[in-house]
Amino acid sequence: MNGSQIAAIVLNDLRILSRVRWVRAALLAGMVIAGLIAANAGGETGIDRLDALRSGAASLLLLGGLAVAVCLGGGAFAHDASRGYLGLLVGSGATPSTVGAGRVGARVIMLAVILAAWTAALQAGSAAIGEGADGPLLVHAASVLGNLVLVLCASTAMASVIGPIAAGVFGVMVYVSAQATVNLKAALDSGAVNRDSSIFVEPFYAVFPRALVSPMINEMQLRDVAGPAAPRVDVSGLEVVVPTSTWASVVWTVLWAGIFFALAAYGVRRRQL
Repeated sequence: MNGSQIAAIVLNDLRILSRVRWVRAALLAGMVIAGLIAANAGGETGIDRLDALRSGAASLLLLGGLAVAVCLGGGAFAHDASRGYLGLLVGSGATPSTVGAGRVGARVIMLAVILAAWTAALQAGSAAIGEGADGPLLVHAASVLGNLVLVLCASTAMASVIGPIAAGVFGVMVYVSAQATVNLKAALDSGAVNRDSSIFVEPFYAVFPRALVSPMINEMQLRDVAGPAAPRVDVSGLEVVVPTSTWASVVWTVLWAGIFFALAAYGVRRRQL
C-alpha cells in the first residue's frame, strides 16, 4: 500500500462525507441534543445538576455514536462499488487494499470529528450552567471514541465482503460482546459468579475485545446514576459495578480495532469492484 495514495483517498472521502446529508444532520442533531441536555441539567441543583448533565451526555455519546459508527462502517463500500467508483479508483492505479484502508481511515476521522463536535457542545453547555469545563466528561468521551472506532472498524471489515445491513449488525454484536466481556470479568472478580466459571470467563476476557469504561462512568454506576449508558449489572441478585479500564485494556481494544481495520483493507481485494 502507498501512503500518499491512502492520504489522497482519505482527503477525497472526507470531502465527500462532509457533503452527505445524513452526516451533516447527525452532527447538528447531536449538538442540538447536547444543548437540550445542558438546559435540562440547568434546572437541577448541586450534585444532581452534574449527574443529569453527565448521564445525558453519556447516553448521547454512546447511543448516538453507535448509530453514526454503524452507518459509516456498514455503508463504506456497497453503494460506491455498485456505481463503479471503487473500480475507478483501482483503475487509476490504487490497489484494492489501498482503497479499503483510505475509506476506513476517512470514516474513522469523520467519526472523531462528529464526536468532538458533540463533546464541545456538551462542554459549552456545562460552562453555560455554571459547572465550567468538565474534565471527567472529556476523558469519558475519549473512551467512548475508542469503543466506537472498534465498532466502525468491525462494521467495515464485514462491509468489505457482505451487505451494509449485515455489516452494521455485526458491528453492534462486537460492541455487545466487548461489553459482555468486561461485565463477566467484573462479575467473576466480585464473586457474583462461581469461581469455576473462570475456566470460561478468563479465556474469553483474554482473547476478545473489551469495552472501555471511563472513571466517570464507573463512579456514576456505583451510585446508580449513570442512566441508559451504564445501568447497574445484576448477576444472581448481586449488583456488579464494572471497574475503570486499565491501560492494558485500552491497548488491547485498539489492537482489535487495528485488526478489523486490516481485515477491511484486505476484504476489498475479495469483492467485485
